[in-house]
Amino acid sequence: MTTVLGDPEALAADVVRRAQLKAVQITEEAKRRAASILNAAEEESIALRRRSEEATEKQIRALSRRNAARAELEVKRRLAQLREEPIQNVWAATEEQLRKLVEQPAYLDVLKHLALRGAREIDAGDPVLAADPTGHKFLSSERLKEWSEEARVQFHRAAEPADTWGGLIVTSGRFRFDATFSTQLYLARASLRETVFQILSKGRT
Repeated sequence: MTTVLGDPEALAADVVRRAQLKAVQITEEAKRRAASILNAAEEESIALRRRSEEATEKQIRALSRRNAARAELEVKRRLAQLREEPIQNVWAATEEQLRKLVEQPAYLDVLKHLALRGAREIDAGDPVLAADPTGHKFLSSERLKEWSEEARVQFHRAAEPADTWGGLIVTSGRFRFDATFSTQLYLARASLRETVFQILSKGRT
């Protein structure tokens, strides 16, 4: 070291050597850091790509579920439409016929049938009959006596007609049988709706 300190050229050469060695060390360290950074960047890139793919896959699955749900709703809507169209047509035609029936002579036979049915349904006490305003006029004492003998009960005419456009209501104490046309149509429509639904459902499978 003394020789080097006393020899400017040797000192310069030693400084250069040390500088070169340090430069090599720095270069190697820089390469390692660069490689580490590149590896980390690649790993992050892969992770981001994976997360992106997973997110995309989730979005695709979510979209698929939404589309499937919309498709199922559309099928249900179409089934409901197919079910309601014939029911509406049948119901409208039937109501029209029944409204016309109220004004025809055959309406009296319908009222008798409904009164006898009501007596069987209630099966208690002496039934009171309240027909629509048109039919209520037909419930004379003589006619009710005839029906009573056939039904083996004692029919009575209500003081006021029923607030309906056809049919009658049979009551006995707390028992009540609604044989009005509107109620019977409602019940028939519910049954028809179920029948059509079952037919359409079988058609789907």
